[in-house]
Amino acid sequence: MPELPEVESFALALKREYAGKRLSEFRLHRKDLRFPFDKPVLERIFSRGSVLLEPYRIAKQLVLSTENGMVAVSLGMSGSFIPSSFPKIALHEHVTLIFEDGSALAYVDPRRFGFWKPFVAASEISTAADPLQEESLLEIFSCKKFTDSERSVKDALMDQNLIGGIGNIYAVEALFRAGVSPLRKCSRVKHNEYRKLSEIIPRMLTQAIDAGGSTVSTYRRLHGESGGFQELHLVYDREGERCSNQRCKGIIRRATQTGRSSWWCPRCQK
Repeated sequence: MPELPEVESFALALKREYAGKRLSEFRLHRKDLRFPFDKPVLERIFSRGSVLLEPYRIAKQLVLSTENGMVAVSLGMSGSFIPSSFPKIALHEHVTLIFEDGSALAYVDPRRFGFWKPFVAASEISTAADPLQEESLLEIFSCKKFTDSERSVKDALMDQNLIGGIGNIYAVEALFRAGVSPLRKCSRVKHNEYRKLSEIIPRMLTQAIDAGGSTVSTYRRLHGESGGFQELHLVYDREGERCSNQRCKGIIRRATQTGRSSWWCPRCQK
């Protein structure tokens, strides 16, 4: 599932190549994805003559907007944007935005787990902490939902009601960099470790955005390129390998937490 860096990568690419273009047509090629399309509202927002404003990200969702309104796009498990060859429709192309200059943008989603949701205020999408902001993370790490919780710190980092944008990949990578086991309960994480996480997470996510995200299965960038951050993964999907810390002789382990795999070094992450 695309996480914050992958969604941000699409936002930056669409801003660079499509922002400011005037729409000539908006096409839906099916009635629904995860949820039914609100066709009348979407057709009003992306009506003929409207201008695509600069796309941006809220948590894990991409915001597309015109002067007529805003739509939050969730990429779900396999959603992405690609240049469209409209009127020729690509496999799994469910939405097409056609512009007056002759270019077109397609939303493709093989598993159809994404959605397009019109909204009015950002609070409808997410009120969670922004993991790119150290101060925002420090604030959420100081609240009782973290300091007193008996859930695992990894599960808490992935809770989209608390922090908007961190998924499985970046949770295990951040915890390794901070030297904190993903199995440890939130209440057992020390204040200085939370502070370390608040410094590491924005830095790591920014590095991942600069690399175009992580390609570990279906994710590709706007023009089909793979992301680059998977080359910098230190523990994700590395079960049985030697710890990347040269001073450590530990072997990466894997366990299942809340239905998702976790990887960690038992020597580096107590």
